[in-house]
Amino acid sequence: MRVENYPREDGMHYVRFKLTTETFSRTAYVVGNFTGWVKGAVPFTWCGKDYCANLVLPPGTYQYSLELDNEELPQGKDGEKFASLVLPPIPSPAKSDPGPIYEIFPDRFLCRGGGTEDLKGIMGEDLDKIRQKLGYVRSLGFKWVYMTPIFQSESYHRYDVTDYLSVDDRLGGNDAFRRFLETAHSLGLSVLLDLPFHHTSWRHPAFLSAKTDGRYRSWYYVDEAGYDTFAKVKSMPKLNGETAVNMLKDVIRFWSTFGVDGFRLDVAEGMPPRILWDLSDYAGKPMIAEVYDEPYIYRNAVTGVMNYQIWMHLMAFLKKRETGIELSEIMSRQKLLLPSSFLESSWLFLGTHDTKRALSALGDAEKVKAGLAFVYTWVGTPMVYYGDEVGMMGGDDPDNRRCMDWDAALQGGQVAELIKSLNSAWRPNRSVLLNGADENSIWYVSGNSKVTISNDPDPQGRYFKIETMT
Repeated sequence: MRVENYPREDGMHYVRFKLTTETFSRTAYVVGNFTGWVKGAVPFTWCGKDYCANLVLPPGTYQYSLELDNEELPQGKDGEKFASLVLPPIPSPAKSDPGPIYEIFPDRFLCRGGGTEDLKGIMGEDLDKIRQKLGYVRSLGFKWVYMTPIFQSESYHRYDVTDYLSVDDRLGGNDAFRRFLETAHSLGLSVLLDLPFHHTSWRHPAFLSAKTDGRYRSWYYVDEAGYDTFAKVKSMPKLNGETAVNMLKDVIRFWSTFGVDGFRLDVAEGMPPRILWDLSDYAGKPMIAEVYDEPYIYRNAVTGVMNYQIWMHLMAFLKKRETGIELSEIMSRQKLLLPSSFLESSWLFLGTHDTKRALSALGDAEKVKAGLAFVYTWVGTPMVYYGDEVGMMGGDDPDNRRCMDWDAALQGGQVAELIKSLNSAWRPNRSVLLNGADENSIWYVSGNSKVTISNDPDPQGRYFKIETMT
């Protein structure tokens, strides 16, 4: 049995126990004083080419042994029953501060030659070119960059991963991403990486081996009739997070020690909350789950969610399809049921790579401004989709993924200036108090400001008001 340990930024250690025998097929556990010698607490499962048991431990000295089919095998020197594991103290650097997030869709944030009309084609520049634009992101006042997938893949969106441990060669590979991280961190930007763990590509080596290797077969939902997929897309077979959990932990450990500051879990509501908790606990970094429906069952599983529940009602309110009273009921319900730290970490937004562009959906730049005022002043972490700051248009996927308009970005504009102002003023705030609502408005106190959001314009054509309270 081989033991590997990697430092975690919070002073803990990622520890991986590995069995490399190809013929291993018995029930196996690592037992030790870190579990009170309780059998079964840390089982080995298939993690690709080996069997792994992954856990997180604080610095200290531990004893452990390997148990195979109820038989303890000597692990120490000269046949000693137990082996020792010494985990030294780790200097703990300052954690990344919370802050507003800017979403980058790598293939469209910077296009070669301005892009083409093939919205499902590959047209993006590599990460070395993209990182040259990080100064622009920081100039808007953002503190985090959320990168949609950058892994080896056959598609432009890269949600069909063929290798989770390698950055797509078209983006410059792992070395280019290392340089990207170095530049981002030097500018004061933290980087959050998208993890598509709900499914893989049908070209992923595990799925290609599933027909002949029962261990890989168990990673997917396969039977004689076929296999489960994401959204009925045959090229994206659904992954079984329970049987593949150690492989997923290895991915998290790899990119965490590489320098990534946080993660977003794609299609998280298609994975059991207990698996999300296991992954989030192992990561020890912000873990945000993509959740469209009720966020309540995820409140203890992850750091926060993409708050699509609020987004749906906010957009309906701004489009006058719902009243302020209906929106306020959802806001009040979330504040009542969700832990304040969870709600504060959850993302608020007007659009993403999966929705219509904010301006296309609302049809009015003044309503976009009102939506942004809400996103930045209600309880949550604001997130802005690239190009929304310059009024880019776009309908449903893939029309919402057009190449970034850099001419407009260089010129700025009222929405970009509003975002700069909101970014500079933003602070984490759990003490937001909802004061009231009527047919066309909601109003609340956020920090030392009273915020009013309406779906009817005032005489100046504005849909929001932020008033400093004395």
